[in-house]
Amino acid sequence: MTRWYQHRFHNITSHRIVFWTIPWLPRFLHPPIAAVTALIFFLLLKRERRAVAGNLRRVSGKRGLALQWKVYRVFYSFCDFMVSYCYVPRATHSQLLSMLVDQQRGVAKIDQCLAAGNGLIVWTAHLGNSEFASRLLEMHGRPVNVARVVEDQPAEIMLRNLMANERLKIVDLSGGVRATIELLQALHRNEIVAIQGDRVYRRHGVDVPFFSQPAPFPLGPFLLSQVSGAPVLPGFVIRQGWLRYRVLMGDPIPPIPSGDRDAGPQGGLCQAVRFLEKTLTTHYDQWLNFFDFWPVTSRD
Repeated sequence: MTRWYQHRFHNITSHRIVFWTIPWLPRFLHPPIAAVTALIFFLLLKRERRAVAGNLRRVSGKRGLALQWKVYRVFYSFCDFMVSYCYVPRATHSQLLSMLVDQQRGVAKIDQCLAAGNGLIVWTAHLGNSEFASRLLEMHGRPVNVARVVEDQPAEIMLRNLMANERLKIVDLSGGVRATIELLQALHRNEIVAIQGDRVYRRHGVDVPFFSQPAPFPLGPFLLSQVSGAPVLPGFVIRQGWLRYRVLMGDPIPPIPSGDRDAGPQGGLCQAVRFLEKTLTTHYDQWLNFFDFWPVTSRD
């Protein structure tokens, strides 16, 4: 399994410094502190900087200083994401709504999907703030099951525990078949399952066209949809300022009939990836993947 964050700053001590100090500072100081912090990590984390540059070169077509500016913006977006852990996990629903620049958050689409009684799979990515998105899903009056791989690292476990509450449950995908059964049972109870669809774990993925080159994406959410009858709804929460967000949502992807077992799930995946591709065209500096997304052989 790929370990996404291996650098020396991804540890409990670093996170505690952020979580203990930021809430005591006036909000107007957050952006300049983040700007300096982002620059420091931009300079220190050379491997991650090269990986982001390679990804954004393909996504944006930028080169030279324009590309490096976009890479720096990714580090800045990540600072916003980490600071949001100081506020998002324990925020009330009204406080969460106050952080949206637009109250239109796809409520009608989500409720319409849930009305069928088969649950809903929300397909998102490491774009913008997925943790904020998970909290918004709680407002639909039913449990939210966030499917993710929690690596056996104290820092990862700390972040997982921060997000969990009585309405939001973390389902560890490293549990294999047991985790799959747990997600199916949740969908049969007409609950919401949220899955980040832009990282392949344990090589369980397929290559689909993505910015003119094949790239691996997990097929699991669409196989889960096929088995459960739940639709897949692509959606992201995009940063629109410091700790200010907007919901972007695609069209529901209905479950594929069981007779189209091979082509069907991959067709649904391609629809979701196209929505991700469209969103990244504008918001590529919020794509928080710090590894080479495309196989080395497909690099220009």
